[in-house]
Amino acid sequence: MKQTILIVDDEEDLLDLIDYTLKNAGYDTITCVNTNNIRAILDEEDISLILMDRNLPGVEGSQFIQLIRKEGYNHPVIYISAKSESSDIVEGFERGGDDYITKPFNINEFKARVSAMLRRTSKTQDVIKYKDIIYQCDK
Repeated sequence: MKQTILIVDDEEDLLDLIDYTLKNAGYDTITCVNTNNIRAILDEEDISLILMDRNLPGVEGSQFIQLIRKEGYNHPVIYISAKSESSDIVEGFERGGDDYITKPFNINEFKARVSAMLRRTSKTQDVIKYKDIIYQCDK
């Protein structure tokens, strides 16, 4: 089953680039230019990862994530932001981010970070190890 990534960014050119890149990498995507429908999407869809811009109209992305974390939404989040100061990055992590990518970014590094995050947070595993027992799962 394909993993679904929710992309939230108000820069439509960048949104299209990220969408295209992730679809070519084999992911399903849902795109949004604001946070208006995010809760409904998270409730209705099986979202594996949220890619969240911090500079959005009407709300700051990390404040929104901090708010929905308090409401019980625990989806992994990677911020994609032009806010590149060390204090901005630390703030992003403190507000519930799991990773942080500053704009502009290298597309190959971006894909590697997405893949790594999904690998770490995936509900399925290829190999399960407990003490000295190793179980190889069939796909």
